[in-house]
Amino acid sequence: MREVQQERAFATRQHIIESAAAVFDTEGFAGASLGRIVERAGTTRGALHFHFPAKEALARAVLNEHTSRMSAVVEEITRSDGCALEQIVAISKTTARMIDKDVIVRAGTRLLMELTYTGELPVAYRTWIDACENMVRKAIEDGDIVPTISPDAVAYLVISGLAGIQMVSSVLTGRSDLDQRVDEMWEVLLLGLVPADRRWKVADLLNSAAGERT
Repeated sequence: MREVQQERAFATRQHIIESAAAVFDTEGFAGASLGRIVERAGTTRGALHFHFPAKEALARAVLNEHTSRMSAVVEEITRSDGCALEQIVAISKTTARMIDKDVIVRAGTRLLMELTYTGELPVAYRTWIDACENMVRKAIEDGDIVPTISPDAVAYLVISGLAGIQMVSSVLTGRSDLDQRVDEMWEVLLLGLVPADRRWKVADLLNSAAGERT
């Protein structure tokens, strides 16, 4: 009986998180109200407060789930057979698709842009930059990125570029061109990152990107 109650409590909690994410996604942290989240979840304030004492706790739960899903993507792709450069491109493109399709990832991305109430937010960005930097170093070792470029600078540019593209795409087109803009970012970056004798990889990566979008 207790296990059934725990399962129900977990399911209720997850449903509230998903509902909160949908509201944060459309209204932002400041615009979202607990009343709107309760309405979206089809539950009561008592049930919501049992799991989350305040809106900040709900936002933190959405961000934690966002980070968990993104970490799973990074782990899966870095375990694949692709070279480091291919993995970097794949992670950015998968992230773009998840922002478009997954409300938790989309809401978490917006919350990361908006929230300043916790010191944990810069840690999330720094973690992603560090992970990307490690892959850039591996790509340099593989000969796929020119060795004269700072790995940290490349990683910072990739992560901040992806964040900026999704924000501008959201404002201008409702993210309808997000995949295209990420592909265009890589078309520009790869031509500057890849050594002249590896330029054939640029064509392969861009052709693959175009195929995935169609």
